[in-house]
Amino acid sequence: MEQLAQYFLKNFFLLCLSFGVIFMVLRGYRNRRGIVLMPILIVSSAVLLSILYAVEIACLDYPNLRFLATLCFALGFMIRPLVLYFFMCIQIDNRIVMNIALGLVIVNAILYTSCLFINVPELSHLIYWYQEKDGVLVHQRGTLYFANYFITGAMMAYLIFISLASLKGPRRYDALASLICVAFIGLAVVLETLLVADSLLNTTIAISVLFYVVHIYQQASRRDGLTNLLDRKTYYSDSKKLEAKIRGVVLVDMNSLKMINDTQGHAEGDKAIISIARALEKSILRRSAFAYRMGGDEFLVVSYSSRDHSLEDIISIIRSEMSKTPYTLSIGYAYKESPETGIAETVKAAEEMMYHEKALYYQTTGLERRHRAN
Repeated sequence: MEQLAQYFLKNFFLLCLSFGVIFMVLRGYRNRRGIVLMPILIVSSAVLLSILYAVEIACLDYPNLRFLATLCFALGFMIRPLVLYFFMCIQIDNRIVMNIALGLVIVNAILYTSCLFINVPELSHLIYWYQEKDGVLVHQRGTLYFANYFITGAMMAYLIFISLASLKGPRRYDALASLICVAFIGLAVVLETLLVADSLLNTTIAISVLFYVVHIYQQASRRDGLTNLLDRKTYYSDSKKLEAKIRGVVLVDMNSLKMINDTQGHAEGDKAIISIARALEKSILRRSAFAYRMGGDEFLVVSYSSRDHSLEDIISIIRSEMSKTPYTLSIGYAYKESPETGIAETVKAAEEMMYHEKALYYQTTGLERRHRAN
């Protein structure tokens, strides 16, 4: 009972954080892959790690519990890279990368499971074992003890690499949040490895997840529910703060959305809008630009790039992506004439070009004006 009380006192902060994360995720559900399951798995793993460590420490005074102590150690070292894998699931969509990460997790599990069942000292002592000294179990580190650190280090290195590569793209804030979390966890691993701090990693994991979940919901509040693009309110906020840095805009409007809604249903209309959003996301990938859904079937891309023809490149990708769909767009664009030119004037110039293209579309197709979305 005393040991249980000590566990709760020592891990009180971790437990509070973990329950807080779980409550926040369940109550604030958003329809995004992994947003519910993965944070819960991560903080649950952190709590499980703390329990395993507490049991392992309690077993050290009892040599007859050597196997249980070794089991708790092995499970703890199996869970650590699994936590990083769960964290990667929230951020990374690349199936090949995730399969490689899962392979590393499995290799790690096999390696540390072997120390439980191999009774040959020459082999079992390669990783980790307990040796009795003066009636107390003392842990010993073998040659392969730090294999877990290399595996988790490789996974963290990839997270750092992909985050750094995304710092200039439209997901830069997600990348920055990821870097902060990895820095927290990495520092905790270093401190524990150097035996400077004890049981620091578990609480750090929970803090990192809480930080990232709060970031996700903060970002979600800035985005359109249907397309996940930034919304109109965010555009006004961003354009006001960053107007001097804006170099040009692209205005996109779908053709005949009303006709699609009237003849095929609003579900098909939503599908069309989502296809435009995906095309816009690809057009600004790794570019200094942001895409906004201004309302209905109207979209705006704001570019901060000073490179010549940057808007033309964005439009080319949008048209290429939309050519794979049955939908058509009217597009207009405009560069700021000078640093002093206001964003409203630039958008108006792009709008005039877009309406001219839309008029040509209706003239060419012969569709009636009553079918127009605008």
